[in-house]
Amino acid sequence: MRRLILSLAVLVLTCLAAVRPASALNLRWYEGVAKSIGTNFACLSDPPIFQIRVQAYAGYSLLPPNRTPAVGEVFYAHLVISHPGNPCGGSVMGLEMLLPPGVTPAITAENPAFCFAVVPNGPRLINLANDSGYGCPQQLTQGLEGWAIRAPRNTAEGGAWRSAQGIWHEFLIPVVSDRPQNGTLLRFKVNPDVAVSGYPEAMLFVNNDVLFRTSSEGNVLSLDICGLTPRPQGCQ
Repeated sequence: MRRLILSLAVLVLTCLAAVRPASALNLRWYEGVAKSIGTNFACLSDPPIFQIRVQAYAGYSLLPPNRTPAVGEVFYAHLVISHPGNPCGGSVMGLEMLLPPGVTPAITAENPAFCFAVVPNGPRLINLANDSGYGCPQQLTQGLEGWAIRAPRNTAEGGAWRSAQGIWHEFLIPVVSDRPQNGTLLRFKVNPDVAVSGYPEAMLFVNNDVLFRTSSEGNVLSLDICGLTPRPQGCQ
């Protein structure tokens, strides 16, 4: 169902909350397949080395043990991006989330958006919400095709996300559906260069049965990028 990108190893579950209740459960992801987005020649390579520029996959959170979300329940969409290419100057990525009819962002104080990166020196995990050059958007605005995921502190580049060879990004955005979904597509747009875009996606299933549903309060999400080898510093 999911193809691992590059050296992504077995996932290591990482709590996003500082305190985890004893009864909390780790939520799993339903993933789409990885997409290669754009190409480049490795910077200053002679003879030229042809490379894939960016790879990405999308998914959304399931409820224990492996249940799809129900109508009216908040769940998380996520996007994982790797940058195997080495174009001179790196990439400046524009990101959007394209939701099917009936699905809308559901960002609140209780269900915030999360933005993380792994950089190769370490490697180490960075919470971009605390980064002076980026931040993590807690309000989404309309983009060209969907909901724009813009870095609120990178106003000089229109909210774009800079990346380069060896850097990973992971974005987690809460959403909710007001109707059942039976394999509609939850998609993201990744735009790493002028006129270069790709659309990682996952088939979305939302059921209309909330009977016997236990509360998801206190459950925790995982970061796929904390499953990299070697394990990034800062992953719990």
